[in-house]
Amino acid sequence: MIIEPIKNKQVDIKKKKKKEEKPDKTMNKTLQGVLINSHVRNNQETGYSFNDIKDSLLISDSTNYYSTNGTIKKSQNESSFDTKKAIKPLLIGTSLIVGGCFAISAILRKSSKALLTTANFEHLPDLAINMNIKEEPQFAIYRAIRDPNFKNLFGAAAVFLMSGITIACKNFVEGAKEVWTKKQSADIEKNLQENLIEVETNAFSGKLKVVNDLMQNNVKYFDEVINNRKEKASTPEVFSGFLSFKGANNDKETSQKDNTIINKNLKYAALIGGVIIGAVILGKLSISNLKKTLEYTNKYANNYTEKTIDAINGISNKADKNDLPRVIEFFKSICAKPDYIKEVAKKYNLSDNEVQSIIHAVEESKKTIFADAPTALGGIPQKVQYYCYIDENRGHLYNWILNPQNKFTKLIFGAFTISSAIGYLFKQGMDAIKEVTVMKENAKTELDLRKRLVDVEIANFKAKKESAINPLLENFAKHSNDGSKTKEELKQLADNILMETKNGPPYVYN
Repeated sequence: MIIEPIKNKQVDIKKKKKKEEKPDKTMNKTLQGVLINSHVRNNQETGYSFNDIKDSLLISDSTNYYSTNGTIKKSQNESSFDTKKAIKPLLIGTSLIVGGCFAISAILRKSSKALLTTANFEHLPDLAINMNIKEEPQFAIYRAIRDPNFKNLFGAAAVFLMSGITIACKNFVEGAKEVWTKKQSADIEKNLQENLIEVETNAFSGKLKVVNDLMQNNVKYFDEVINNRKEKASTPEVFSGFLSFKGANNDKETSQKDNTIINKNLKYAALIGGVIIGAVILGKLSISNLKKTLEYTNKYANNYTEKTIDAINGISNKADKNDLPRVIEFFKSICAKPDYIKEVAKKYNLSDNEVQSIIHAVEESKKTIFADAPTALGGIPQKVQYYCYIDENRGHLYNWILNPQNKFTKLIFGAFTISSAIGYLFKQGMDAIKEVTVMKENAKTELDLRKRLVDVEIANFKAKKESAINPLLENFAKHSNDGSKTKEELKQLADNILMETKNGPPYVYN
């Protein structure tokens, strides 16, 4: 009996909770419907507004922006590796190497075949092997190996000792020169950077002035438009003469450019015509010069031949066989014909074999174009010849050591060594002074150039700044004229333009 009331109470509590929960659920559904109808559905019907963000981010509706003349085209068949392009150079290189080897082998084959059918007097002459010793240490070593006596060994040691001393002194002088020039370079660079402070400050100040002037002009312009001090908005006068990315040129400028291009083309045409006419004239003169050269050459050859024939006739009239070698040389010099040779040979009563030998010698002199080098210069073929060419002070030291009894070897070594040392020191000193002088003048030139470029840098900055702000001002004028924005919105847009003018690219600190 006690349990039932408790159960009834629990049932009543649950029913109360259910009754309390039902109004809440009904209220929640009502709120959800209101929110959905007022926000979601209304927004779906009217759409989101981006006017605020467009004004804040300065998104312009103007189409007057720079556009590239050409379009970037992507190849449809792009590949990271092209087999044909990779193998083609290898094939060409291999073909050239193989073809070159074949050509060389063909030349060798043809040369070896030509040896079988070519007369001996037409073969290439043999060459002697000449070993030139130009360095004093090599010469001293050669003499020590050839005759290792005390003098030669002592002379070689002296040459090597002097070589070491020379290298050490040379390195010291060059090191001192480099150290001095480096210090001077550091001082020059320091002075240049100190002088450039004023130049860079002027450039920085000029950029700030450009930004400030632009902002002042824009503030006046915005004030006139927003406060109805100006009936119709247009681009400020500061941009009226500015030629930017619009590509709009005046007719005068276009006509001037066209006239300039025509004048240039006429100049080029005149220049080409002048060159052609000059080439024709020079060609005719060159041909006439060649004709005169041939005429003079023939005249000289005829005179030489006539004088040689007169000399041969004068000598042959004596009929002295001792003069035959001289007469034969005259025959070779004028390439005498066999008939003339036989006519002269009759005066000496020569046999037919002797006459034929003379004719054969003259014919060989016509065919061959090679001659053996003199033995004094070319050496003896198939023999190795050593000779030396020494022009340094170490060679004179070697001569002094090997010939101490001759006082002139000592004097020559001392005089040559001192003069060479003085000349080397003078040259290094002049080179160092020249390098430092050039660095100083280059620093002055750099400073002068940077000073002259300040105005150019400021003008460049101003042009870029105006090219960035001009579309925004045109967009402002457009909205102001068509009445699509309120004064508050125009004020916000003007503020954003001023912020962009102050903080937008290009930046003053660059």
